[in-house]
This record gives sequence, structure tokens and C-alpha cells, in this order.
Amino acid sequence: MNSSPPKQRSAAAQGKASRSIIDRQRQKLTVPFLLVPTILLTLLFVIPLAQTIQISFSDWYGTFRTYDWVGGDNYEKLIRDSLFLQAVENTFTYFGVSLILLFPLALFYAWGLAKLKTGRSFFQVVIFAPAVLSVPVAGILWKFIYNPNFGILNEALRWIGLDSVTRPWLGDPSTALLGIIVAVIWHGSATWIILLLAGLEGIPREYGEAAALDGARDIQIFLRVTLPQLWPVLTTLVVLWFIESMQTFAFIYVMTEGGPHGTTEVMATYMYTLAFDGRMFAYGSAMAVVMTLMVLLISLVGFRSLRSERFA
Repeated sequence: MNSSPPKQRSAAAQGKASRSIIDRQRQKLTVPFLLVPTILLTLLFVIPLAQTIQISFSDWYGTFRTYDWVGGDNYEKLIRDSLFLQAVENTFTYFGVSLILLFPLALFYAWGLAKLKTGRSFFQVVIFAPAVLSVPVAGILWKFIYNPNFGILNEALRWIGLDSVTRPWLGDPSTALLGIIVAVIWHGSATWIILLLAGLEGIPREYGEAAALDGARDIQIFLRVTLPQLWPVLTTLVVLWFIESMQTFAFIYVMTEGGPHGTTEVMATYMYTLAFDGRMFAYGSAMAVVMTLMVLLISLVGFRSLRSERFA
């Protein structure tokens, strides 16, 4: 039996009714704000994706003629395409090597900036300066740096007596992809440094101060206090970097166009070459569908697996 007085029950019921009315009013206000991005998402993503999937099951070559339905022939061709498999391998190599080089560097700089007391704005400007350049400009700049005849890199190596190390960096299959990765990190690391810095600043200082009072050193505080607190940010950034790696195009197209001998050909550049240079739009569409599925699946797996891990 409810022993609450009638007045209290009436006030509670009135409060519940008022909250219900407010929730309905908020929902009415929210729907128009969701409607516009939903329409844009449908027009700019869902419909084009559906058309791409449809074309991938055809033999369309970009002409105005009607195309024929070929079923899964384009996808079977992908499995047998050695150049596509090489592009997939190069894409994952690009992701793995750049991840190993970029994130420790970005985390180191972000941690240093968080510890810095004076001159922080100056170093932020210096670090962020390369990001001001557009990708084509940055790519051309690094092509000049890597030039085997008058590039600054080979000139510097000759100046310090390492003539034997000089080489055509973008023309050598063993160094071409690594050279592009270095250029990409130089150009884009500022974004990740700023995001990691924001994550570091979101960690309460009391945690580090308490560990310092217990006698922990800076490196111990960083490994056992800072990194676990920063793990959600790192998880998100790793997945975002994977998505960006799958979409990488401009630097490779400007610097090597996929050469030499396909050693820097990634999925995006190979798809562009087939679809727009070779007029094989149906085959390129099949490749685009495979790329989309890979990004969706690996991103989901990455979020779940990385969030479940914890530092000891």
C-alpha cells in the first residue's frame, strides 16, 4: 500500500506530466535539426553508394549506352588481380608504418607541450605551420627535397660525406613508400598533436600530483597514469588514421603516381587509374565497394578491440 500523502502523490504526478510535456517539446525541436543532415547524408552518401553498388555488378564503361548486368564478375576479377592485391598490401603497409612513426612522435610532442610553461604558443605555431600548405604544394615540395640531382636531402648527405647513401628516393622501390610516409607525417602530424594535447589537458592534474607524492617519477606517471586516461582518445585517433590511410591519394598521386613499378600504388590510386584513365567504371566501382566494406568492418573491430584493452 502506498503510504504517501495525496498531496505528495499529486505533486509527483504533476511533475512527471510536466517532464513528459517538456520531453515532447524538445523532441519536436530536435527533429527539424536532424532532418536536414539526414537528407544531406541520403543525397550525398546513401544514394551514391547504392548507385556504386549497382554499377559494380555491371559492365559500364562510362558511356551513355545502357550497360549489361554481369553479376559478380567484377568481384571475381578483383580476387585474381595481382595489381589490386599489391595495392591492398601497400595500403596496409602504409597504415602500419605510418602508425608506428606518427603516433609516438605526436604523443611525445603533445606531452612536451603539455609540460611546457613558457613559449608554448611559439612551438604550436611552428608545429602547425606545415599543415597550412595544401597537399599538392607539400607533395611538390617533397619531390624537390627527394630529387636525386639537386634535392636538399642528397646534397646534405654529400656534404657530410655519405655519398654512398644518396639515391633516387622516390625512384627506388625500397624507399619510395617510406619517403611518401615521411612527407605525410611532416604535413599532417600537427592535427594529431593538437588532438592529443587536448586529451592530455582533459586529464585531471590531481592524478599526476597524487602519484608524484607517492614517489613516482615522470616516466612512471606517464606510463601508468597518463596513458590509461588517454586510451579512449588514442583509440579514436588510431581508427581515424586507418580510415585516412585507406583514403590516401593526393600525396601518392602527386609524388609518384603509384610508381616505381607499383610499389607505392594503393587502393585509392589504383581505383582512380582504372576508373578515370582506363574508363573501367564498373570495375572501379567494385573496388570502391570493397574499400568501403573494409573501412566499415575494420573500424568496428578496431573500436571494440582497442577499447577492451587496458594497460597493466
